[in-house]
Parts: sequence; C-alpha cells; structure tokens
Amino acid sequence: MSQFARILVLLCAAIAIGSVYWPSELLRDHVLEAFGNPKYEGVWILIPHVFLYSTLSALVAAVLWIVLWSAGLLPAMSSRFDLDAALWGVAGGVATLAVTIAFFEIRYPGAIHYIEPKAWSIAGNVFSNFYEEFLYRGFLLVALTAVFGFWPAAVISSVAFGASHTQYPLDVRVLISVAGLMWSVVARQARSIWAPYISHMVLDVVGDSLVG
Repeated sequence: MSQFARILVLLCAAIAIGSVYWPSELLRDHVLEAFGNPKYEGVWILIPHVFLYSTLSALVAAVLWIVLWSAGLLPAMSSRFDLDAALWGVAGGVATLAVTIAFFEIRYPGAIHYIEPKAWSIAGNVFSNFYEEFLYRGFLLVALTAVFGFWPAAVISSVAFGASHTQYPLDVRVLISVAGLMWSVVARQARSIWAPYISHMVLDVVGDSLVG
C-alpha cells in the first residue's frame, strides 16, 4: 500500500471514529429533546438503540468501506455465517462474561446479583450491538489492519470502543476495551463479523442480568 493510500485509509478511519461523537451525539440529543426527553423505559429503550446511538456511525463506516473497497484499498465486507462463526461467537461471549464477572467481583463487591431481564433492552441491543461490531470489529479493524497489521489495529480499535462508552467510569471503559480486544481475536479467527456480534450479544444478554 502506498503512503498516500495509507493516509487515505487512516483519514477514513478517523472520520468513522469521529462520527461517534459528532454529529451522532448532536443528532441523539436533538431527537430526544424534540420528543420531550422521554424516560429511558419501554419503547424509548428500543428507539435510541435502533436509530440514535451507533446508527449514524455504522452508516458512515459502511459508506467509507464501500469507497475504499471500490478503490481496491480494502477487502470486501464479509457476511459469512456458519457453524465456525457461531462457535467462536459463543466461546468469545462466555470468555468475556467470565472476565466481566471476575472484574466486578473484585472491583465492585456485591455488584453481581440477579436482575430481571428487560425485553426492550435486549431488543435494542440486537440493533446497537450490530452497529458497534460493524464499526469497531468490522470497518475499523479491517482498515487499521491494512495500515498497521492486526495487533496494533486490534488495540487501537478496542481502545476507541472502550473510550466511546463515556457513561461508565474509567475502569469499566478499560474492561470494555479488553472485551473489544477479545472480540477482535474472535473476528480474526472466525473471519466473520457475526462472530464478535454473537459474543457481544452473549455478554449483554447474560451480563445485564447479573451485573448492576
């Protein structure tokens, strides 16, 4: 890859990461304000997950990926789903869940207990988790791997993933970055975006019923 191509790919990666903060946050705030800042409950758990959180960033990443693929700078998007991808996804989810439970047991004693699952939250995660995986373990991981190689790309994209979760304290954002790194390995081994998506869903569905 030429120096110009590397700079172009990095610029596109920076645009994708930047879109997480602007204009995504501006769009989210304006839409919620237009609806009177509804409480985060019921259908207003689902709506932001589908339309407002990572949606715009995933669309930006999709457009940039198509452009760079058309220019011959990145491989095509992989939508392969098979048993291997499913097994890697479940294994990654279980491993990340174990790390998460251990972290909260050590850092926040008493945080692990049963919490009744929320159907609206699970439904929302079906969408927002895919958007996040498409952005971080999809476009960013592939783009940065083309420039730096896998491990630097995995670290950078995972740190960006953790940093984007500004609603959590710093130590939890570090944990989220570790999860992202584990899912990057899952994505590479399975050669499919569906594997880290399954890992993400396993962690959220089970973890949200245990940690809080």
